[in-house]
Amino acid sequence: MDSDKIDLGTRCTIVKAEELHAQMENLIQSGNDVEIHASNIEQIDTSALQLLLSFHQALQADNRKLSWPNPSEHLVATAKLLGIDRQIGISGQ
Repeated sequence: MDSDKIDLGTRCTIVKAEELHAQMENLIQSGNDVEIHASNIEQIDTSALQLLLSFHQALQADNRKLSWPNPSEHLVATAKLLGIDRQIGISGQ
């Protein structure tokens, strides 16, 4: 199966949420697995993490995979702090 990609850049906050949501909606329609590139994340807020959680759940419901090649330490630490690292698929990174 092919993989589509999302690059979160360095900041993923509510300011970017609408754009990120639209991108995720398009990728849900694609039928492909998805890679989220988040190695440069320096700032992420709960609105972005909620979107990522919903996106991961939508992909799982369609038997598709979400992968995180080399997520930033900040992203992993923030997800763990909020207790959603496993739910978004980055535990053990």
